[in-house]
This record gives sequence, C-alpha cells and structure tokens, in this order.
Amino acid sequence: MVRPPRRNACCYSQPDQPPCPGRRLPSGRCLAHMSEEARLSFLTSLSYGQDVDFSGTTFTSELLNQLLQFMRDPEAERAGFGSAKFSGATFIGPANFDSVDFLRDATFLRVKFHEDAHFAGAIFHKGAQFAESEIEGDGRFERAKFLGLANFSNASFRKATSFADCTFADAAEYRSARFYTASFMRAKFRDRCTFTGSTFSGRKSRFSHTEFFRTADFSASSFQRGVQFLAAQFHSAAKFTDSSITSGTFTGVTFAREVDFENVTFGRGGFNDTTFSDDAIFSKAQFNDRAHFANALFRKAALFRDSRFNQGAHFVGAIFERAKHIGPIVSEKSIIFNGASFGSPLIIEASAAHLGFQQTEWSSTGVLRVRYASVNLSGATFAAPMIVATMPTFFLYSDGGALDDSRIGESVPAKITSLQGADVSRLLLVDVDLRECRFAGAMHLDQIRLEGECQFSNSPRGIHIDGWRIARWSQRRVLAEEAEWRAGRPWPSGWRAPSATTSVTPAALSATYRHLRKSFEDSKNEPDAADFYYGEMEMRRNDSNRPHSERYLLALYCLVSGYGLRAGRALLWFGVTIVATLVAMVFWGLPSQAPTAVSSGVISGHNFQEVTNVPKPVNPTGSLSSRATSQRFEKGLRVVVNSVVFRSSGQVLTTSGTYIEMVSRAIEPVFLGLALLAMRSRLKR
Repeated sequence: MVRPPRRNACCYSQPDQPPCPGRRLPSGRCLAHMSEEARLSFLTSLSYGQDVDFSGTTFTSELLNQLLQFMRDPEAERAGFGSAKFSGATFIGPANFDSVDFLRDATFLRVKFHEDAHFAGAIFHKGAQFAESEIEGDGRFERAKFLGLANFSNASFRKATSFADCTFADAAEYRSARFYTASFMRAKFRDRCTFTGSTFSGRKSRFSHTEFFRTADFSASSFQRGVQFLAAQFHSAAKFTDSSITSGTFTGVTFAREVDFENVTFGRGGFNDTTFSDDAIFSKAQFNDRAHFANALFRKAALFRDSRFNQGAHFVGAIFERAKHIGPIVSEKSIIFNGASFGSPLIIEASAAHLGFQQTEWSSTGVLRVRYASVNLSGATFAAPMIVATMPTFFLYSDGGALDDSRIGESVPAKITSLQGADVSRLLLVDVDLRECRFAGAMHLDQIRLEGECQFSNSPRGIHIDGWRIARWSQRRVLAEEAEWRAGRPWPSGWRAPSATTSVTPAALSATYRHLRKSFEDSKNEPDAADFYYGEMEMRRNDSNRPHSERYLLALYCLVSGYGLRAGRALLWFGVTIVATLVAMVFWGLPSQAPTAVSSGVISGHNFQEVTNVPKPVNPTGSLSSRATSQRFEKGLRVVVNSVVFRSSGQVLTTSGTYIEMVSRAIEPVFLGLALLAMRSRLKR
C-alpha cells in the first residue's frame, strides 16, 4: 500500500515509487522535480535573508549549491536564510552549508545526510533544530555560532563529528544523541547543555579546553571508547549521573575506556553511581563546589594527583578495585570515604580539614599519609597491614614543587578521632594526634601498634580548687573517654573535654586501658604502658559495680604508691614512716636509762654460783622536750635504720618501743619496695 502524500507535498514520482514528500512550490512541484525553466525562475526570485520551506525535498550537491548561490549577499559574500525549513529533507551528496547565516529559525528535523554535512562557520541567530537527523558522513560544525536553542536530540552522527570552537549562547540539547566520535574542543556553552542518554561509540571523544558556564548534564550517557576533558572548565554544575565520565553531572554514567579530566575546573562535580571501567584521570582538577562520587566504581586507576576540592568531596560507598595511588588531594573542607571499598594495595595522600573512613573495607595493604586532617576510622576493617601516618613536610606537585596547604590548619599532625568498632589488629599509627580519639569498642585493641610521637591527652596540671575541695592529679596520659567521663561528674576539678557526655562506663574504660597497656608491653615499651596501667586501676577503683572491699584496697594502693607507679608518693610515705618511727622511739620507745646488769652469788666451799639479773626497762618520764636529746635521737635512728632492712637494732626498748619497731620493720621495707618498683616501671626496657 502506497502512503498518500502529505498535505502540500510534491506528488511527482516514478512508476512503482511512493510519491515525493517534497514541499510543493508555486509551480506545483518541489524544487528537485521542477523543470529547469521553473527552477531558474524560482531561484531568481530568492535573495539573502528570505524565508524558505524545502521540507521533504531531496537535494543533490549541485542543487544545494545552486540554491545557495542565489541566497548569497554580493557584498558580504555569505549566503543567508530567513526562516529555513528543511524538515524531512534528504541530502544525497555532501551538504555544504559553510558560513551560511540563518537569520531566523533553522529547522532540520528528521533530515537525512547520506554523506558529509558541513556547517562550519555558520551562524544560527535563532533556534537550530536538528532533532532526529542522521549524518552518515562527517559532521563539520567548527566555529559555528548558535545564538538560540540548539537541538540535536536523538540525532545520529555515524562518523567523526566536530563542534570545535563553537559558541552556544542558548541551551544546547543533545539528549539521546548517538555519536561515533565527537570533538567539542574549545567550545563554549554559555547556557545549559544536556547530553542525557547520549552514546559515544567510536574513538575517544574530546572536550578539551571546553567551557561550560551553566549546568552540563551528561546523565546516563555512555563513552565506550574514552573521553578527554583536558583543561575544560565547568563554571557551574556538571552532571554525569548514570554516565561514563566524571565532570558536571555524570550520575550513573559508564566510561568503558579511559576518561581524562586533567586540569579541569568544575563548578560542581557530580559523579554519583558513575562507572569508570578504565583509568579515571583527574590530575590537577579543581572542584570549586562540593564534588560527589557516591557509589562510583573505579575498576582501574583513580588518578587525583594534585587535585583540589575547595568545598570538599564525597566518595561515600565508592569502590576502588585496582587503584594504587590517590592524591595528593587538598581540601579545606571534608573528604568523605564512608562505606568505600579498597580492593588492592593503595596509598592515599591527603591534606584536608577532615577525612571520613567510617565502615570502609580494606582488602589489601594500605597507607594513609595525612596532613592537618581529623580522621575517623570507626567501623573500618583491615584485612592486611594498614598504616596511618602524619606527613611532616609539604606534599610535592608532579613537577616537584611544594603543595602549599598552610591555610587548612595550624596543627600539622593528623588527628585520629575515632576507632570505635574498627578491627585494629593490623593497624599501625605513626606520629598522629590521639588526644580526641575514641578507642572504646575497637576490636583487637591489644594488637594495635603505635610508633613515633603519638600524642594523648594529659590529666590536669597543678592544684585545682573547687569550693572547699582541693585536688592535684597525678600527671599521666589519658584517653578522651576518661576526660569526658570525669568532666561530666559533679566534681570535675580541672578536667576539660569537648563533650561532657559519654556513654562509656568505667568498666569499659578499664578494659580499653588494659588492651592498650598490653599493646605497649608487647612492643617492649613498658615505661609508656605504665600510664595505661594507672588508668586501668583508676577505672577499676571508680567502677561502682565492683565490691567495696576491692575498691577500698585499690584506693589505699593509689594513696600509698599510685598503684606502684609513683615513686615519689611511695618515698614520701617511706619518709613519713621513718620520721614517725624516729619520733615515737625518741619519746616513747627508749627507756629513761639503759638497765645495768646486776650479778649475785653464793660461795660455799669450793662451789661458786652466780646469777645476773637485768632490770626491766623503765619508761621515760618527764616532759617531751626533756626526752629530745641527741643521745636518744642517735639510738632511735639506729632502730629505724635497722628496721628498714629487717634487722634488730640490739637496743633495749620499752614495751611501746618493741611494738613500734615491729610495725616499722613490717611497713617501711614495703614503702621502699614500692618506690623501687615504681622507678623500675619507668626505667625498664
């Protein structure tokens, strides 16, 4: 069945062929089917800037060139149309519209170009409609200017297409367009541009040095052979949702080959759910707004060397299958990798205000070199050795220059803020700040390794007065959880913490201190392990669930020697007992006079019997001042010194002195032993 010709279409046709769809002109035929005389007469009536309607017409190269010859301005030497309607037209040979002016709407809807289509240098003053058109040869639009809407939705470009150096003053629509390979080098999109659902199936497409002044939407587009955005600039949002690229909005995009955004500037970068099947290159890229890479998949390298995220970046849930090196990256805001997965040995270098690695999975070895940042590793799992270290010097650019990041903060050492819920059995921390770190809840904490200068919080210094209470805390390293727990108590006495509320109990803190102590002891660092033993004992003493007898015993142990760790405290009590024993001996322990032995006997015949009696020591009498003599002091000192070494002084003592000596011989060596034990705990290697 032959379709009836559309209204106002040319009805000329060859036998057994459908009617010609060309627009009927005053002669009754379309331009292609006019007689030579009628065509010449019609073309002679045309001039530069006149409205034309050649919808459905079939053009050969000769016919098109003849038409353009009559539409040319003799002075400007440029052809020009007013309203130009070519909808449904067919161009059998090359179509050359180079340097043509379209003063009003240019309509090329559903046009089919069997060979090349050239629009280089053309100017579209109003709308340019190329929706659903097909170009089977090369498409050449270099230096074209689109001053109105440029619509290429659902267009098909079978070979190389170039929009290099084009200017798009209004919106540019390339929805669901199909490119073999395309070049938009140095093009300027001054309004929004949309490549949603577009497909680039041929060689690498190029957007190098292209400028996007408004939203650039590449959502659901596909770059099957790679794409390059070298030195492109995205002044506003760039969307790559469900796409295969990483600039603008590329959410959900799939990049089957290498994608290059080196030295690109993004106003905003959205790459959520984007798949990078090959290398993703963002070296020296700059994101002026927050960059989004949530759930992105990097199957190979993820190169962010010298990249700068001015408002932070989100890599939440991203998967890095074979990335080896990320960074150095710089941001004055947060860079979040929460829930990310790292499948191969990886080095991350970052200088940022905050780094989030919560719930991350590290399947292989990892190295995290950080400057300034507070790092949250809560819930992270490490299947292989992992190192988190402070980078003491500036990172270096690829050209060897120093990457100045001094504006980010004042304290260079990286801060670990949380290890809660993390498996730290393979974690090594080097030169990091742990003053705000939450350790409670970390798994295998006794196997964590700390090297270099790792900083912990300290107990309050000096004497603290709170009403009638006076406190002086023993100097030691403490955990942030203990500082928060003490600051939240009714009598803080100098304890300060960022938050005075914590759900960690003394029992849990006691276990945390015990695990850390064991970690230090296993690494043969017993002097530093002493502080954590002290903290463990303190938490046991303050645990209300423990028996009162145990808590009282720990309180006494703390009072006399600081749990065997404070030599000064033990020596103080040792000195007090010596002075007390000496005073007691001088005033009550020595008799008033040394008793003199008296001998008595009986001589009977040649037998002689003698009995020697020692009188009972007489307690001293008189005032206390009369008893404080140098002689009595010297005797008392002998008793005290011999008591320390468990020896009897040999002095004659009163009954009170005997008991005083017994008590001193039991107590004084204990205090001396505690002092020696405390000194050994600080000096043992």
